[in-house]
Amino acid sequence: MNKLQKEKSSYLLQHADNPVDWFPWSNEAFEIAKQNDKPILLSIGYSACHWCHVMAHESFEDPDIAKIMNENFVNIKLDKEERPDLDKIYQMSQTIITGKTGGWPLTVFMSPDKLPFFAGTYFPPEERYGLPAFKQILERVSEFYDTKKHDIKTQNAQLENIFSNLNDTSEVAVQSNITNTVLENLSNSLDRMHGGFGSAPKFPRCTNIQFILEKEVDITDEIKSLIELSLDRMCFAGIYDHVDGGFFRYSVDEIWMIPHFEKMLYDNGPLVSILSNAYKIYKKDIYLKRAKETCDWVIDNMQDEKGGFYSTVDADSEGEEGKYYVWSSEELKSILNDNENNIFDGIFKIDDKPNFGKFFHLHVPKGKENEYYKNTDAIENIKTKLQKIRNERIPPDTDHKILTSWNCLMIKGLLDIYKVTGDEKYLNSAQKAFSFIKNSLWDGSDLYACYHDKPKFIAYIDDYAFLCDVCLDFIKLEWDDNNFKFLNNLISSCLEDYEDKENGGFFFSSKKNKDLIYRPKTYTDESMPSGNSVILGVFSQLYELTNDNKYKSLIDKILLSARTSITRSPESHCNLLLENMEYFPKKLIIVRSPKEDMVELRNKINMFVRSSDIVLFLNDDISTNIHNIDDKKTENKFSAFICENFTCEQPITEVDVLIDRLNRK
Repeated sequence: MNKLQKEKSSYLLQHADNPVDWFPWSNEAFEIAKQNDKPILLSIGYSACHWCHVMAHESFEDPDIAKIMNENFVNIKLDKEERPDLDKIYQMSQTIITGKTGGWPLTVFMSPDKLPFFAGTYFPPEERYGLPAFKQILERVSEFYDTKKHDIKTQNAQLENIFSNLNDTSEVAVQSNITNTVLENLSNSLDRMHGGFGSAPKFPRCTNIQFILEKEVDITDEIKSLIELSLDRMCFAGIYDHVDGGFFRYSVDEIWMIPHFEKMLYDNGPLVSILSNAYKIYKKDIYLKRAKETCDWVIDNMQDEKGGFYSTVDADSEGEEGKYYVWSSEELKSILNDNENNIFDGIFKIDDKPNFGKFFHLHVPKGKENEYYKNTDAIENIKTKLQKIRNERIPPDTDHKILTSWNCLMIKGLLDIYKVTGDEKYLNSAQKAFSFIKNSLWDGSDLYACYHDKPKFIAYIDDYAFLCDVCLDFIKLEWDDNNFKFLNNLISSCLEDYEDKENGGFFFSSKKNKDLIYRPKTYTDESMPSGNSVILGVFSQLYELTNDNKYKSLIDKILLSARTSITRSPESHCNLLLENMEYFPKKLIIVRSPKEDMVELRNKINMFVRSSDIVLFLNDDISTNIHNIDDKKTENKFSAFICENFTCEQPITEVDVLIDRLNRK
């Protein structure tokens, strides 16, 4: 065993038995590299990564390759989900060095001072796929390091110079009609035939969908129907697990048929939110059904008894991608009766031909949706039989680390489905996870990013931003002085350790983190919305609630610092633009009623609330100590105040009148 055996990360433990002398990211590794004047080989991946597994089996388990690595390099394994800050830095480095986008596994060669001089992603053991053999790469890089140190120093200096200028704020102006430009670009990229954006591979791209839905009044019927098609295909096709529930990472083809089979918490939370919000617009039961099934799967399979949610479920089982999820013809015929086989063939099969090698992956082709609706009871019976068989299989591994930011995205999804169903099960699950984070990942002054059996790694801006966001969501549902105090403590800590006080915006990493060659600051949406965009949304809501100019100042500084990034790629900043009050004005709705009526009122009103609206539910005896809020009272049993630009209309005293107003927006 190497030095990974004492780690808690599932990904690192997958490599603990490799013949490679792996180190975790540590001072020890860099000191050894310095003392022996050896380059560092940094390999970055995550536990559910298929190609990470492939490279591990092909190369890192090979004694001959391991020998070359051990003799010539100090080898470091890194879990990118534990250290997204380092992953961002070295992914950016690989792009700068190669001019190509990165991915996982990421393979970085660097000098002992942590500055990279060569990088790539997956390398095969022998030359194929147009890629050089990993052995050749190792030998050439080792020779280059020994003979070209001057060239490496020159390149490193250039890289440092690039990094030093990345966070500069230019005077570029953002065009006034930027949201229309984004809407046009997103609309043009929609697949008119199969839904989704672009061609294969297809990702859900939740922030893009939400942006379009929030522009509902500006979109054509065609665009609205294309978003509906996109959601339909995600609900019916192969990116959804029709047996157990939950969504896979992405589709490898343009028709959403065959997924990459890993399940990520950070996908499933936002997809629940999107489907919950879309249900309010399209009124399609399948959206609600898939959102509920996904939450049920997460609660049953991914929620720890302490409350936190696990991170991922692997794509591979028994060394094969998708093996746990697919079906043979013989297997299906043996467990389904004739009628069920006919229904299955008519809905899920394509021309009676396997769609995943020799196997079938469940996929409802476009045009078969009505057949699905007609046979819902039979499909549920089929599903029960398939679940029984699947439960006898060897399941893929689950990564049991609990990540603050990902948990918050799932909490938000649970709160969003609760708002449209009123099902306390989802609220209780969200509260349990929220309590776990408060009690286990916050020490009173610092937030932590990761939990195994104890908290680990000082948090990143995503952790703070997403936690502030869900804390505010709980406060809006039911005022709680302790939660409001907790929110303010989080914001104070965030401002102290993450704010770029010179240029505005927030760095990804805390100033307490001293082992970085560069502190990234990002505004673009990637797999998740950027931390800067989410914290912008928190400040925007707090500004509307309190009319406190300190939040307006923070908002302005974030937007000023983001100008260059927005101008470079507007459609990559959907969430940042959504949270900009200038483009998407926020409406504040304060609802007061007796405590005994509040739950019923919330369930009734929330069905008609847009996701951009700020709705604050207050028992009539609650005092928030915020003047703008506390002065909104009447003598009526129920009263609601609709406010825009810090001006409130006369109180509405009938629930149906409020719902009618919200429904006419």
